[in-house]
Amino acid sequence: MRTFIAAGLLALVGLTTGAVGVANADEVQVEGVYSALAACEVDGPHVEITYDDGPYTHWLCREGSDGLYYLYLNNG
Repeated sequence: MRTFIAAGLLALVGLTTGAVGVANADEVQVEGVYSALAACEVDGPHVEITYDDGPYTHWLCREGSDGLYYLYLNNG
């Protein structure tokens, strides 16, 4: 009986953890890097991706740990 309960709890934890990964799937990092925030912001409004571009209506630039800026598209 304990094995059955433990297996059920383990399955429940696996399902809830999987949902966390899916929730963050609304964002795509665009190829390329920028040395300045201003350069990233200039390109931001004009960037499109090749596949399934429609859902991504917002963009943002983030500084990476390497000091360079990366452009991300998301669905707001």
